[in-house]
Amino acid sequence: MTMRTFHYAGVATVNVTQGLPRIIEIVDARKIPSTPTMIIRLKDDKKNSSEEAQKLAAALEVTTTFNIANIETDVAQRRLVLKLNKGQLKQKNMTGMEVKDKLERALRTMVQADKEKNPGVLTIIPGVATEEDLADLQENPPSYTMLLQLEEKIRDLRLKGVPGIERANVQFDDKEGEYYLSTIGSNLSRVSEIETIDRTRTYTNNIIEIFDYLGIEAARQAIINELESTLLSARLEVDVRHLLMVADVMTSEGEVRAIGRHGVSGTKHSILARAAFEVTVNHLLKAGIIGETDRLTGVAENIIVGQPISLGTGSVELFYIPEE
Repeated sequence: MTMRTFHYAGVATVNVTQGLPRIIEIVDARKIPSTPTMIIRLKDDKKNSSEEAQKLAAALEVTTTFNIANIETDVAQRRLVLKLNKGQLKQKNMTGMEVKDKLERALRTMVQADKEKNPGVLTIIPGVATEEDLADLQENPPSYTMLLQLEEKIRDLRLKGVPGIERANVQFDDKEGEYYLSTIGSNLSRVSEIETIDRTRTYTNNIIEIFDYLGIEAARQAIINELESTLLSARLEVDVRHLLMVADVMTSEGEVRAIGRHGVSGTKHSILARAAFEVTVNHLLKAGIIGETDRLTGVAENIIVGQPISLGTGSVELFYIPEE
């Protein structure tokens, strides 16, 4: 499986972690997987339209100022000049005035647009929020540090899109005969608020996100689905009952727990079973300090002390008393 991991071609421009690293990620209950991704399906009346899918992709993708404009720092005039890229604006379905309004609201600073000479150029001066501030500019010009701080803030400012969705690619499903979106990045709760998507068929590979939004039963099913698809992609057939057992153990306490010393194995009732897994001295020392008792009810602890385990014939306490 480890050998096959690095030869996985990926799903049409979206590379997803597969093989052993993905299985480790699932059983470790990582909050954010290394390659979070979503499959977003559209409603019945929209799913056959390529335009609708492109429109949704533009609305979902995070658009920062850096994506749609060239930012120039005019040190002499102490101002920032944004030259908007018309092609990018059209692709993201945005206008220059929309960008201006969003920048003004986010920065609480006046953004000047030269509508007559060059409508695609915006000018921002640090610390200028009103016309009065503009008049005081001669006496109190903004410092060079303020200018650099403002440039840094503007560069990564989110103007449009769902937080966490870096890219959204339109794909065509030959089997279903419909268009859908595959994304880099995931945000199930925010994407589910969009009207045009089919919530019943929209899926993310982020199990913790599924748990937060849909609950523990959905998270349990997601663990099974993810483990099964990862194993099948490596051409390994594992009986689903093993996966059901793993998913049940991980979710039995009402939250998604990792299988490890920080989760399932670290919270066993038996001291010896905990000590047999990892950090042996720590577990024994802690148990000794608080005076814990081990009832020796499990398998591992009975093997450690060298007595029959309480399963099968070992679970029956039958004594033969011969007649005299």
